[in-house]
Amino acid sequence: MSAARTRVCDLGYLRTPYRTERGAVDYRCPAEPGAMYVRKGGAAEQTEGRQCLCNGLLAAVGLGQRRPRGTVEPPIVTIGQDLGFLRQIAPQGRSYSAESVVRWLSAGLAEASM
Repeated sequence: MSAARTRVCDLGYLRTPYRTERGAVDYRCPAEPGAMYVRKGGAAEQTEGRQCLCNGLLAAVGLGQRRPRGTVEPPIVTIGQDLGFLRQIAPQGRSYSAESVVRWLSAGLAEASM
């Protein structure tokens, strides 16, 4: 899906500040169009496989932007950086399945709704 997505970072919540040649502060995101990111001093290899988390996470909660020609921003779902829950899904370092992840998530949702 990421290859088909038009590269855009138009919300800018997670952009990185950098100093321009004139000394001003500007912002860049490796998910913006590659040429634009490189023009702002970023390395082209940092743009590979990147998608805009701002747009994708908002789309995941039902706030995806509508794009020209009727397309809707696709959602991005991430588990973040805290992988401590994996011990509950796959004890003693065993592998885990998609089914065990869904079962674990469903149990958490059931507990939260009580």
